[in-house]
Amino acid sequence: MNLVNLEAAAKAFGPRVLLDGVSLGVSAGDRIGVVGRNGAGKTTLLAALAGTAELDSGRVTRAGGLRLGYLPQIENLAGRVGELVFGTLPEHAWSADPRTRAVKEALLGGVSLDSPVERLSGGERRRAGLAAVLCRAHDLLLLDEPTNHLDLEAISWLAGYLRGQRSAFVVVTHDRWFLDAVCERTWELADGKVSSYEGGYSAYVLARAERARLADAIGLHQFRQFLEAKQKKQVRVPMTPKMPEFRRKTLALPLRALRDSRFHPAQNQNHRSGQRLYPNHSCRMRQIFRKHRDQRARQRQIS
Repeated sequence: MNLVNLEAAAKAFGPRVLLDGVSLGVSAGDRIGVVGRNGAGKTTLLAALAGTAELDSGRVTRAGGLRLGYLPQIENLAGRVGELVFGTLPEHAWSADPRTRAVKEALLGGVSLDSPVERLSGGERRRAGLAAVLCRAHDLLLLDEPTNHLDLEAISWLAGYLRGQRSAFVVVTHDRWFLDAVCERTWELADGKVSSYEGGYSAYVLARAERARLADAIGLHQFRQFLEAKQKKQVRVPMTPKMPEFRRKTLALPLRALRDSRFHPAQNQNHRSGQRLYPNHSCRMRQIFRKHRDQRARQRQIS
C-alpha cells in the first residue's frame, strides 16, 4: 500500500519544465534517495509529495491518517527552541524517551532550549528544524538536504538514526556517502522525468552506466541494421523493362549526338518554366538511331 502517490504530475516555471507527467508512489518502509543536477526539480518533487507545491496538472493522493514529517530546504522558524522541538511536553516527559533524548544530544548539544530561534545562526536553526521533525512520530519523512550544516559526526549519527527507524523516508542530499548508508532505492530526476534504480548511490551509478552501455549497444545495432537494409535496397533496385533497350540505343548513338544538349535527358527541361524543351525528344532519338543504322548497313554493302 502506497502512503503517497503522484499521478501525471506536471510543474513548470516559465519555459523550464521541472516535472513532466511524473507518476510514482512511496510505500511503507521505503528508503529513497533523490539525485539530479542543481535546478532539476528535486525540491519541487519533495514539495509536491508534501502537498506544499501547487501542481500545474496531475494530482497527489495520500493514505488516510498519514503522519507526514517534512523538512523543507528553506523554512521560517519562530518561538523558543524547546517549544519548537518538543512542543508542549514537559522536560521530564521528553527526557524519559531515549529517542528524543538522543536527538537533543546529537543536534542541539550546544543550544539552549530557552533561546529564541530567531537569534540562532543559520546552522543552529537548521539543526533545530531537523530535530523538530525527528522528535515526532511519523509514517513518512520527507527530508530536503538534511545534512546541510552538519559535521561528519552528526551526519554519521543521522544515518544510523534513520536506519533504525521503521518509517519510510525520501531524502534529497548531495552527500553520496549518506545516500549509500541509508537508501535502498534511488530516484534520478532529469528533464522532468523520474527514473528509479535499486540500491544506494554507488549502485545507482553502476546501474546507470549499464543502462547507457545497453542503450548505446542497441542504438549501434539498430544503426547497423539500417545500413544493411539500405545497402540491400540499393542492390535490389528493379530495372524497368525499357531501361536495357534505352541503354543499347544510347550506346549506338554517335558521340556528337550524346553531347548535344537537345538529346540529353537531364537537360531536356527548361529551368524556368519547368516544361520540356523538346516534346518529341523520344521520336527524334529513334529517327537518329534509324539513320545511323541505315548508314552502317549501306557501308557494309559497299565494302
